Amino acid sequence: MPEIKPTQPLSEVEFDHLEALLTAPNFDEKAMPLDALQGLLCAVLSGPQVIPADVWLPYVLGGTPRYESDAQADEIEGLLLRLHDTLEAELRSEDGLSLIVYPTEEGGDEFDYATWCRGYLDGVDMSDPHWTECGEEEEVSELLLPFLALSGAFEEDPELRAEVDFAPGEEATFIAHWRENLVDCVIDAHDYWAEERLKPDTFRRDAPKVGRNDPCPCGSGRKYKQCHGAGA
Repeated sequence: MPEIKPTQPLSEVEFDHLEALLTAPNFDEKAMPLDALQGLLCAVLSGPQVIPADVWLPYVLGGTPRYESDAQADEIEGLLLRLHDTLEAELRSEDGLSLIVYPTEEGGDEFDYATWCRGYLDGVDMSDPHWTECGEEEEVSELLLPFLALSGAFEEDPELRAEVDFAPGEEATFIAHWRENLVDCVIDAHDYWAEERLKPDTFRRDAPKVGRNDPCPCGSGRKYKQCHGAGA
């Protein structure tokens, strides 16, 4: 059998097999469903810093994984890492992202974006420091707004909805737009942080600048240039 490249997309058969593995009895129904899993990985891949697999893998599997065997561990982790790498390639490509979303009812026309977006927000919360601490607060809040709205957070927390201050009738219009353009929202967030990561770090001085002729902060009584500033 030829060696499978890490970024080779999962086939339909492999997606079905991964779904079966995630619902295996040994995970006690705690592993994430595929739609929430894709949402989480998109956020993990889009944020201000790299989140290693040893952080997100246990979360996906509902805590410390209880594998039935080493073979099952290798199989499920291999599929999850390939999915991660495939999504990374898709987010960087011009072809967009193929969303995994399921109908809210079998055979229905409405789709469950809430589960996907809750998974995405779980991935955002894995970032330490949080997204809101790493970028411009207003810009980051705007990027997260579609995911909050589609996750059902506003229905669960009226105070959060009040903070957004939608105009009358505006919320439903925006939610319909975000449902139709969720992929664009994901790409916008990914591209925002990709650009932010390219910016040079800003040096922040924790203490006031000491002049060369000022007393040395060490308390020696000598001038800074004659003490700890001698080599500066």
